[in-house]
Amino acid sequence: MKNTMQMVSGNDKKRWKRLGAMGLALMLAVSLAACGSKSEEGASASPQASASTAPSASVAPATPASSVAPAAAETVYPLTVKDATGTDVVLNAEPKRIVTIAPSETETAFAVGAGDRVMGVDQFSDYPKEAAEKTKIGDMNTNVEAVLALKPDLVLAHSGLQLDVINKLRELKVTVYAGDPKTLDQVIEHVQTVGTLLNAQAQAEQVTIKMKADRDRVVAAVKDAPKKKVYLEFSPGWSVGKGEFLDELLTLAGGTNVAGDQKGWFEINAESIIKSNPEVILYGTDAYTGNTIYDEILKRPGFSALDAVKNKEIHPVDSNLVTRVGPRLTDGLVEIAKAVHPDLVK
Repeated sequence: MKNTMQMVSGNDKKRWKRLGAMGLALMLAVSLAACGSKSEEGASASPQASASTAPSASVAPATPASSVAPAAAETVYPLTVKDATGTDVVLNAEPKRIVTIAPSETETAFAVGAGDRVMGVDQFSDYPKEAAEKTKIGDMNTNVEAVLALKPDLVLAHSGLQLDVINKLRELKVTVYAGDPKTLDQVIEHVQTVGTLLNAQAQAEQVTIKMKADRDRVVAAVKDAPKKKVYLEFSPGWSVGKGEFLDELLTLAGGTNVAGDQKGWFEINAESIIKSNPEVILYGTDAYTGNTIYDEILKRPGFSALDAVKNKEIHPVDSNLVTRVGPRLTDGLVEIAKAVHPDLVK
């Protein structure tokens, strides 16, 4: 247990930046489960303390959810939305002061046109560039006092490792909406729901139209192409299996995930990767990691015999695009598809 926790926590801040509030949370959950410990994700969320008793509009939960109603011209408040923690989030009026405590939520708020209402963001919210001008409220360890000082009408969060701070904020009567999309469709729904929460449906609709067009373009381009065996290492020594959106992106891009026999986020078994002999290797890169994963792959015993290595089919993908469950996720899908089927996706 001790060694596993040291491995996960050693570069927490860098991983939080790369994974946009998602991957680290899941990696830690896997580690805790393997050690027989109770993770934060198993804890129950506090009820919304400030729910209104007045009649209110209601939106189906976006994460997880089967559908979200078509966007109306204007949001009708009071509005009640059930979030990923199972909490009924109540908004009595349009939020004018917003705090985002995950990079994916920052990107979503700006994408739907509410950037001018964002008062504070987490330390690693680096997109769009205007996010850098906002007050910083901590990294993966949110500074609750800093959030309170901004007097938000709404905090946008990702459940994962933030569940503890979400509960703390709710205890302090702060309204928090937390998402946790697991599929591309759920990410699209999440963007739509944030648009409804913020009374920004029109721009949210434009964002989701573009995301759907990206997805459909890729699917159409590769539909008749032979599936290529793909290995993705999104963080040093870590890959992804069934049940997560990154596995889905590989499939939509015309690949077969060689790690798909496992579930969730896991530390790789090099021998298993060698046995699967991928035709294409994708690795995550950003300003922090550079080509770290690429260098490790080339030095890893046995990997020189892989078809992907011999044929120089090792390609970087922008970690922020493929791991942040926000409006740029389909940009990540296009990037993956270009690497897997460069002759078909331009």
